[in-house]
Amino acid sequence: MWFKRDLRFTDHEPLFMAQQENIPLLLVYFFEPSIMACDDADVCHWRFVYESLKEMQSKLKSFAAQIYYFHNQVQTVFEHLCSLYDVQTVFSHQEIGNKVTFDRDIAMQFFFDDHKILWKQSQLHGVIRKLRSKQDWDKLWEETMRAIPKMIDLNTFKFENLDADFYQKLKGRVLSNEITNRNKNFQQGGEYWA
Repeated sequence: MWFKRDLRFTDHEPLFMAQQENIPLLLVYFFEPSIMACDDADVCHWRFVYESLKEMQSKLKSFAAQIYYFHNQVQTVFEHLCSLYDVQTVFSHQEIGNKVTFDRDIAMQFFFDDHKILWKQSQLHGVIRKLRSKQDWDKLWEETMRAIPKMIDLNTFKFENLDADFYQKLKGRVLSNEITNRNKNFQQGGEYWA
């Protein structure tokens, strides 16, 4: 499960799809240096992400599971994961971001195809990729926004854990204190506060 801008357990279609397949699941998130360096990125964004991940981690403790976060590029990490695991499927939401995330996703689609990995992406919101026409876009948006929430039960997952040494070697640089320390002047991240 590759988390992107969807840091929650409630109404999470990719997790719901993974739950239906009943397969071992590794949870990952990437603080990508190339994306963190973009003009539209700010430390307050990454702090919010970090705080959201922390809240999710607290919910996973009782399951002896965690979200492995990497301060590294996505393809670099997946190359190493594929050398250790027989990765068959990757679940994620489609990301509607900037050109850097779009190009990254194109490169990752080629990577997954080359490695015979099925990438199951779910639509995150009303933006629909590759529409041939804008006609009836509002009906499609309405259909997406009114869909029945996809609820999951964390008790039913078979979570996969990484070897600690392997994870430390691949994790990347430590995140800055600006990211990992709470700033009371900004909204706190996490599903509870949402």
